[in-house]
Amino acid sequence: MNEKVNKGWRVFYSYSHKDAELRDTLATYLAPLVQQKKIAEWYDRRIEPGADWETEIKTELESADLILLLVSAEFLASEYCFGVEVETALARLKRGEVKVVPVLLKQCLWRESRFSELQIIPRDAKPIASSVSIEEALTNVANEISKLVSVAPPSPSPPDKQPELYRFDSSLDLVRGQVNSYARLYEKTRQHMRASHERTSRMEEIFQKMRALAAASYPLLDELASSPSPGERLAAVAILQVFSSERYLPFLVQLVGKEKPFVGYHAVKALHFGVGASDPRVYPQLSEAIRKAKELLDSAAVGFDADRQTVLRTAEEELQANINSVGVRDS
Repeated sequence: MNEKVNKGWRVFYSYSHKDAELRDTLATYLAPLVQQKKIAEWYDRRIEPGADWETEIKTELESADLILLLVSAEFLASEYCFGVEVETALARLKRGEVKVVPVLLKQCLWRESRFSELQIIPRDAKPIASSVSIEEALTNVANEISKLVSVAPPSPSPPDKQPELYRFDSSLDLVRGQVNSYARLYEKTRQHMRASHERTSRMEEIFQKMRALAAASYPLLDELASSPSPGERLAAVAILQVFSSERYLPFLVQLVGKEKPFVGYHAVKALHFGVGASDPRVYPQLSEAIRKAKELLDSAAVGFDADRQTVLRTAEEELQANINSVGVRDS
């Protein structure tokens, strides 16, 4: 057994200091895993007096095998937690270096967060603090973490063995940084502003900035489309409104029924763009994608959506006209 497995999983707690008491209580429930040397915990209260706290946190974040995001309104409002720590966690997650698990401490708008695609615990998404039995909720969380650390920690491939996706030159890193900045700005705007025309206008401004970067960010499309971050998935949609791709039709269809209305609307717009930008040989696949998108929208929990319905109907009509004009069978 390798040395890393012998030492157990290195666990990093990302939390708001206002939730310190709940963090301490959770640690009590995880104590058996510490005693069995299955995990070794770290949180910022372990920083020695006089130490550079920012360097200490960065070091532990970069070396952790499991990052627990202790989610509450205070956590989401923290610039450092929601910014630096979550940013680092998701970047390492995409590289396969770490497991990231959100733990819902208190009721909050976690579904608007950039880690909303990750499986949250407790699995019923009921906040621990407001559970009928806090002890039972904490036990469930401890059991989930126990199962997770029962196997070896993540072991990413060395740089020379990693997919080409993760080997970028400095110029593409610069583009990635700008796209990620827009993604975070979108997520913060959605989270902190109430639903309103002003919020929609601001999000649209951010989206258009993403779209303006489409040519430069196209090499990042795989990375953005598979990201757990809603903002980065929106950036992928922005690229697909400029470069149509048969390969990403299922991705766009999925967004229509799964994402928030703003992202879903632009996914529909990307499907519409594909009608005029695709090779006629792709028309059957595009027709099927539009049909599935309509079905998803009809059955989506958001209910009737006139804007998306209208764009899909227009796309379907234009595609049928294209099919008729070139004699492509829609089957």
